[in-house]
Amino acid sequence: MSAIADDAAVSVVADAAAVEAVADDAAMDAVQRRLMFEDECILVDEQDNVVGHESKYNCHLMENIESRKVLHRAFSVFLFNSKYELLLQQRSATKVTFPLVWTNTCCSHPLYRESELVEGNFLGVRNAAQRKLFDELGIPAEALPVDRFTPLGRMLYKAPSDGKWGEHELDYLLFVVADVKLLPNPDEVADVRYVNREQLKELLEKADAGEEGVKLSPWFRLVVDNFLLKWWDCVESGTLPEVADMKTIHKLGGGGEDEDEEDEEERSGGRREGGGGGGVGGVGGRGEEEKEHRAHRQLEAVGGGEQHQANENQSIGRELEKEGVTSNNTLSN
Repeated sequence: MSAIADDAAVSVVADAAAVEAVADDAAMDAVQRRLMFEDECILVDEQDNVVGHESKYNCHLMENIESRKVLHRAFSVFLFNSKYELLLQQRSATKVTFPLVWTNTCCSHPLYRESELVEGNFLGVRNAAQRKLFDELGIPAEALPVDRFTPLGRMLYKAPSDGKWGEHELDYLLFVVADVKLLPNPDEVADVRYVNREQLKELLEKADAGEEGVKLSPWFRLVVDNFLLKWWDCVESGTLPEVADMKTIHKLGGGGEDEDEEDEEERSGGRREGGGGGGVGGVGGRGEEEKEHRAHRQLEAVGGGEQHQANENQSIGRELEKEGVTSNNTLSN
């Protein structure tokens, strides 16, 4: 009898959990629910080889991330204007993961469709970035042809959002310099702002202190702490292709130990551009507190530095000559 009672108790708990999950899904914003169930993300292994596809919903369940090690491909766009200010967005309150956090210009996923599975010249990821910049910020494709995006690196990270949802992504980091008109989609974006280095430093300090309710997305913080400051220099000097490293997959934030400053500096001299496969860069960390302090020191060091006034057209010309990518000015269907 006790075994039967135990089974019944387990069944009741499972049923209650199922009812709660259904209620959570029913309360989900209609737009976000449609995207969660209709969008098919690209599943990859830790070497970025495509191994299948899965709904956005299933890719972001922490249960699947922890038990099945579900890993999907993603991208993060960093858009700078001609004054070399970085465009940030605050995610909408209806987002399922990380609502109302501040993050880089645009963060999303290439989908499991032909136009976004193209590996050559990272064209699939570029097509996806072009699509989502229009969806989220109203930037038309003709304003940002895919050959304007410079892929600089890839990182693998894991981050829980709450008890149910989280991220486990192999994230492509795409940089672009352009002056664009914005028409933010309120279903995706709560607010936008351009920041210079000093303003970014202030935002970091508010997030660290928990002031004004400021929160940053975990992937944006990883890029800030590990790459952004030196890449910002290259944005200003028009030398972004020189620091591109698309061979290494940097394993950060829950996917492995974070890089320390010396290891990263040693690697930065040997960066190269390429595609496909690549090794995973697992590295020794010093802990979150020291990592954040290092980022602040870097911001202070470069905040008052000389601002390189490289001509934007010359910069883009060097980028295109380096990559030799054919322009695609149409949105992916």
